[in-house]
Amino acid sequence: MTNSGGYGGGFQPVDGGYGPSGVPGQPQPGYPNAGPTQQYPTAPQYPAGQQYAATATHGVAGPGFGPPAGPPPPPKSNKKMLGLIIGGVAALVVVVLVVVTLVLVLGGGEDKAGSAKEAVSTYLHALADGDAEKALSVVKTPPTTTLLTNEVLKRQQDIAKITDIKVFDSNGGLVKATYKFGTKNADVDILVSKSGGEWQLTNGALEINTTYLRIPQPTLFGVDVSNDSKVYVFPGPLVWGSKNQYIAVSNPASGDFPLGPEGYVSISSTEVKATLSESGKTAVSNAVNTYLTNCEGSRQMDASIDKPGCEQESYSSAKPGTVRWTKPTDLSRLDASLGYDNDLKVRVSGIVEWGLTYVPTYDDAPRNTTSSDYMSGKVDLTQNPPTYTAGS
Repeated sequence: MTNSGGYGGGFQPVDGGYGPSGVPGQPQPGYPNAGPTQQYPTAPQYPAGQQYAATATHGVAGPGFGPPAGPPPPPKSNKKMLGLIIGGVAALVVVVLVVVTLVLVLGGGEDKAGSAKEAVSTYLHALADGDAEKALSVVKTPPTTTLLTNEVLKRQQDIAKITDIKVFDSNGGLVKATYKFGTKNADVDILVSKSGGEWQLTNGALEINTTYLRIPQPTLFGVDVSNDSKVYVFPGPLVWGSKNQYIAVSNPASGDFPLGPEGYVSISSTEVKATLSESGKTAVSNAVNTYLTNCEGSRQMDASIDKPGCEQESYSSAKPGTVRWTKPTDLSRLDASLGYDNDLKVRVSGIVEWGLTYVPTYDDAPRNTTSSDYMSGKVDLTQNPPTYTAGS
């Protein structure tokens, strides 16, 4: 098919179509007829007002076309969304609770005191419960806490229990408290101060200077304190001891202990004293007996001649080789006591009776006699086995 107008011709509207200008059925100026055109079937005519589905040509229904109108589809259910919201809120609550718990536990917030009275009350009830950590939470931390433990505190409370606690309001730096400490009635004023918005006890632990403690290898509640010049304990009874098996510790004044944290601990030699344990007494006795057995073998009137370190002596004259010594069997007059400068050296002193047999130079008849000897020396308990040395 040919077009007589060439590219200068316009489109010829067909069956009421629209030209480029939008005017139906009219040729446009300047656009000559293009000649015969392809004919397309006209759209079928339907009764007015009836709606039909979209045609294959357009794919979608325009105004007035499409399936019959009906109710809009129901909205999707909100149950799933509601469940997600509730679950998220629950998870957030759990996270908040965990964070709060960690802050309280790790930060010790629950043990902090908002008032002076509360601080003292928390402290005293913690002592009574054997809870060293809680007591320390309201105390200015001392330099060392070796003895400020649940184990030591519970041992103190086993000896003398704190009961009937009453704490009174205070507007100043002292808080009055009354309680029973074992069989004793405590009426004490406790010094407190405020730091960082929290109240604390200024002296929640007693300071003990061990410099003058005359105990070899001392222990307090079984804890070795021999290398400590100062130790700190909660108020209450004290149990001193020694890690050395030969040493026992007596504490006649053990019933007189500080009733509050403002007290003072005295450890003079009359109040805390080292003595020989049963093992120590046996060790000293064995050391002395070993010494005497050795000296018994002397064959001289002056035992130091052939047994250096031995002290028994007789001024009688005897024929050579006739002297026989018999060691003392009664040692009841010997005294053994711990030394002051070195407490692991036991001073031994006292009189013993030696038996002596000899043949005098002027006669052939044997003589039997005794010789008194004043022993003075020390048993060194650091030796294994312990040894006695005369004159030391």
